[in-house]
Amino acid sequence: MKKSLLSAVLALAVFSSELFAGAAFRADPYLTKEFTLTGAGNLNVETSGASVAVTGAGGNQVIVEMYVKLNGKQVELEDADVERELENYNLDISQSGNTISVIVKKRNNSGRSKLSLSFQVQVPTEMSSKFQSSGGSIAIDGLHGNQEVHTSGGSIQVVNSRGEVKTRSSGGSFRVENFEGNIDVQTSGGSIKVNQLLGDLNVNTSGGSVNLEAISGSIFANTSGGSIRAQLSNVEKQLTMKSSGGSITAVVPDGLGLDLDLSGGRVNSKLSNFSGEVKKDRILGKINGGGVPVTMQSSGGSINLEFN
Repeated sequence: MKKSLLSAVLALAVFSSELFAGAAFRADPYLTKEFTLTGAGNLNVETSGASVAVTGAGGNQVIVEMYVKLNGKQVELEDADVERELENYNLDISQSGNTISVIVKKRNNSGRSKLSLSFQVQVPTEMSSKFQSSGGSIAIDGLHGNQEVHTSGGSIQVVNSRGEVKTRSSGGSFRVENFEGNIDVQTSGGSIKVNQLLGDLNVNTSGGSVNLEAISGSIFANTSGGSIRAQLSNVEKQLTMKSSGGSITAVVPDGLGLDLDLSGGRVNSKLSNFSGEVKKDRILGKINGGGVPVTMQSSGGSINLEFN
């Protein structure tokens, strides 16, 4: 029994590690470059379809590893076919002051590429970054700074970090876990999941579900489609969730003072110590004398306010 449990834990650890990077970097890198910073650094990344995983570490070194697949097969050593294909890219991995640039873009009219590129970047913990991507996943782990991501597609993941995150995405999922600071998410599609946030959250999405858990700060979540669910251990500031379609559910601690403004196709809640107006499609009033404003609005879906 103990042996089976240990095997399961080890398997979960391996799976989680691979999930963060977007792909397990089991092979040796095709190219490695190292740089030294003299202060807080900035990482500038511009990619066309390449996945990038950035990890914070101690010290002042930056290590950029590029992994290459040719026709789906991993290539670890210098290869003539790879070099010919790389001529179709603008590839720049360089340093200017305390800014490290990782730029890999396909040249115009270069045709369909036989290469698949991905990057593993180790940076000092105190590092800010800016990503501009036309596709490919982006993963950030253990950074203290401001992170800005603009992408046409591909997932975005930020874990175990602090500072500020701003994202603008045309598609792909967004996930944050264990973050301290403010987050601003603007996306045209893809699911959003935020867990363990100490800071304010602003979410605007044209589609995809929104799942929020363990957030200490103000919350504004707006979606044109898809459901919103918030599981909160406390409500300290404003809680606003709006949807043009789809249900909205919030689970909050019992006993809080709240100002409620709930409206939807149907509004469901078991209220105690409440004063105000209760209708099938509207609840407007105060719980426990009022306090933190809670607004939940859906044009067509149900509204569910639950207490634990």
